[in-house]
Amino acid sequence: MICPRCDDATAFQFFESPEKGAWELYRCPRCFFVWRSTEEEEVIRPDLYDPDFKLNDERIRQMSDKPPIPPLRRQK
Repeated sequence: MICPRCDDATAFQFFESPEKGAWELYRCPRCFFVWRSTEEEEVIRPDLYDPDFKLNDERIRQMSDKPPIPPLRRQK
């Protein structure tokens, strides 16, 4: 499966609806994008995904945690 956000070929189905065949959830291990099979075509098809929101290696490298994770407190 190809991730619509970063075009990585390692995306996979990781959850299925309680009602068999109603929807599935997919996840990309590269960019962490998650989508449902019932989303609009512009969300689930890589060729229709908005290019302004596409990710490549450079953009992924520049990403940071939001919000930033604060340093651990020292034990007293």
